[in-house]
Amino acid sequence: MANLTILPVEQPQTAKGGTSVLVYKVAGEIDLDTVGILRDHLESVERRGQANLVLDLQDTKYINSSALAVLVKFSETFRERGGGIALARVGSRVKLVFEMLGLLVFFRFYDSVDKAKESFTKRPAK
Repeated sequence: MANLTILPVEQPQTAKGGTSVLVYKVAGEIDLDTVGILRDHLESVERRGQANLVLDLQDTKYINSSALAVLVKFSETFRERGGGIALARVGSRVKLVFEMLGLLVFFRFYDSVDKAKESFTKRPAK
């Protein structure tokens, strides 16, 4: 049985420019057995009206296509609200799954949680 833990690292913080950013630490494996846990957390974030989310994937050991489908869906939802999902500290094994599915361009990857949080205050002009 796969194991997955998703914990808020910090309460939403208002960054420069008044942008509120929520950070979750995701540890374990995201597959068919655990993707519902990820979906439940993202739905909770959506219900609270939060649009800027950083997922710290340093301790995520495995991710499959069903998990990526959930991430794509919520990333689009948050983008429609003017935010998005930034991915921090993604391991090479997990990043390879994004690459194999052609999703590297769909997500923003950062070496640190702080850089991921800062990305929401440095939005390019449309």
